[in-house]
Amino acid sequence: FLLMISIGVGGGFIAGLVGIGGSIIIYPAILLLPPLFGTPEYSAYIASGLTSSQVFFSTLSGSIRAIKEPDFNPPLVLYMGGGMLGGSVVGAMAANLLTTPVINAVYIGIAMLALVLMFIKVKPHADAGHSYNHWLLIAVGAIIGLVAGIIGAGGAFIIIPVLLAVFKLPMNTVVANSIVIACMSSIGAFVIKLMQGYVPLGNAIFLIVGSVIFAPIGLKVGRLLPSVIQKGIISILI
Repeated sequence: FLLMISIGVGGGFIAGLVGIGGSIIIYPAILLLPPLFGTPEYSAYIASGLTSSQVFFSTLSGSIRAIKEPDFNPPLVLYMGGGMLGGSVVGAMAANLLTTPVINAVYIGIAMLALVLMFIKVKPHADAGHSYNHWLLIAVGAIIGLVAGIIGAGGAFIIIPVLLAVFKLPMNTVVANSIVIACMSSIGAFVIKLMQGYVPLGNAIFLIVGSVIFAPIGLKVGRLLPSVIQKGIISILI
């Protein structure tokens, strides 16, 4: 109980703080921490299932507040989030066919790509919130969603670097919209993994409670941080 709710609190707070779902620390935490505290070890399949439940509810909680932000952009969320939703369903189903080392390799690979993108300096467009290519957003969203579905993530830890480096959106716009996009993406992964039996509800409920309570708190704190600090936090987490 204490371990799961602590992981949920940490993931939920980070989800709101920098606009990610929290999977960047939730997935490895679920794999690594239980054995250290003398509790049963989880497989990569169960860890991804628990992660998907935490990500869905933490991003849902954060999204309720994020959609009220002045930088919230419905078209951006609709196009990229729609692409990610479709991709995440396929990824979640495909994960059942992959081995644990492959699932972990996918996770590490996408995290490394995100880290590289975070250090690419790009000057944001003044009208970046309205000048993006809709079809490109859908395509990129589908690819990210495919990977996110495999590991049970919302994918915000790669969404943010992509929106910053590829679509050249300002940081405040990215943070305000990424958590809502991640919420849409996480729906597919969560539902599929729940149907596959990889979400043990007795453990998931504690992750979810901690996340839902602390995601809005993280969002409030995040408003007080400069963009450079938020970007640094995301880079360190990755």
